[in-house]
Amino acid sequence: MMLAVPELASLHTLRPFTLLPSIRQAVLSSKPDLIVPADDTAVLLLHDFAQQYSEFSPLIERSLGSSRHFSLLRSRRQFLTLAESLGIPCPLTSKIESSARINAIEAANTFPTVLKYDGTSGGYGVVLARNPDQLQLGYRMLKRHRLPLRNLKRFLIDADVTALHRPLALPPDEITLQSFIPGASANGLFVAQRGQILAHIQVRVVRALSETGAAVVVDRIQHSAILDAAQKIASRLELSGFFGLDFILHAETGEPFLLEINPRATQLCHIPLDPEQSAFATLADAIYFAASGNIPQQQLPPLPIHARFAFFPQALTLPSDDPALATATIDRPDNPAIVVEMERHVWPQRRSWLLLYNRIVHPIHQR
Repeated sequence: MMLAVPELASLHTLRPFTLLPSIRQAVLSSKPDLIVPADDTAVLLLHDFAQQYSEFSPLIERSLGSSRHFSLLRSRRQFLTLAESLGIPCPLTSKIESSARINAIEAANTFPTVLKYDGTSGGYGVVLARNPDQLQLGYRMLKRHRLPLRNLKRFLIDADVTALHRPLALPPDEITLQSFIPGASANGLFVAQRGQILAHIQVRVVRALSETGAAVVVDRIQHSAILDAAQKIASRLELSGFFGLDFILHAETGEPFLLEINPRATQLCHIPLDPEQSAFATLADAIYFAASGNIPQQQLPPLPIHARFAFFPQALTLPSDDPALATATIDRPDNPAIVVEMERHVWPQRRSWLLLYNRIVHPIHQR
């Protein structure tokens, strides 16, 4: 994929047994003004990088925010406790410490309910349990996330060079229980600078990959309570750079309930902003402003603003006659080489070892 993007100036290798020194070498080589992580593991590595190499702390804090709050961002439960203290509506969230807690929930018959495992994203590590069987099965499944053999499989078969480091960066076995809020999912992506929001985009999810999965088709929205929540969080945590917030819009009242924070760029970061609501054409422009203090001169025609759009290539998973897809604009890249790459299996799913593993372990998915 990276080789299909001609604008990239250079690539740097992340070595599995020297992760933080690899980042140090990349930073020394590229001399960045800001670093923009695009996944949760990258955020964790940058947190650890700032702690181990204090001379780079100013760069990391300029990119992500104050290091005083990094540990809080690693725990969904602690973050939501903070959000509640700021007056932001959140689902009731508690830590699952043992199977006895699961049995107590089952006895109380409080269904549906939601189990979540920290450090996961895109709907992975989330179980919506509608009955006791789903609750017990979901809990056992989430407990397996920390098994050493599972991490070894990720390292050897999936070629995830961070698999052996990631468990050390997360709270031990942080599985949480959240009360179920009926309604539609909503997401916001924000760019902040030292606790002040510079630009943002908000969407309501129309279609997702699964009941708890990542969004595929979304509608633009503007909800004052979402922006207010984001500003409170940005100010309290002294955030900089990109951060995303996930909400549920209550089915009856429309009130947004905060579910979690993603302290990184999300799949909304490339969507053009409405010029009537933002001084920036895109969130990338806002990041550029945060790094340089200048608003970039727009040399391209204004990008079209679509009320409904579908993410590419996720939109390919929907039936071609889906009415939501029929009314959406697919955000397909202009570069044909990138389109071809995005339509293929993502790395490392092209590797022969992983293909063989899936044929053995998940044969039904290979048909």
